[in-house]
Amino acid sequence: MMMFMVATSAYGQDVDRSEDVRMLGDCSGCIFDGADFSERKLTGINLEESRLNAVDFHAAQLNIAIFNESVLRDVNFASANLRGASFTGSTLIDVSFEGADLRGAVFEGVVLENTNLQSALLCNTQMPDDSMDNSDCN
Repeated sequence: MMMFMVATSAYGQDVDRSEDVRMLGDCSGCIFDGADFSERKLTGINLEESRLNAVDFHAAQLNIAIFNESVLRDVNFASANLRGASFTGSTLIDVSFEGADLRGAVFEGVVLENTNLQSALLCNTQMPDDSMDNSDCN
């Protein structure tokens, strides 16, 4: 009976860790489906090798966040602060960056499908083709 309770508790943590994300700081390999992190302060969060589906980061503070080698599908980063964030080697499908701050962000080796980085603020932003976009530098 005791083993069953421990297994149930561990399973519950694997299913939804969205409340723990801020506290943990390291959520590499996490899977989120339909989570709402809008307007949350997640500076420096490590979401490397994660799977994010239908996740809302609208107006979130995600500067220096790590999304390397992750798969993001139907994710909303509208108006989010992603200064210095890294998406190296990730796949982004139907991701919105409308009005997001991507200054200093890295998109090296990223696969983009129905995703437009040009709707964001770009300055010293490393694009998927290894070029630097400085179109919004003042």
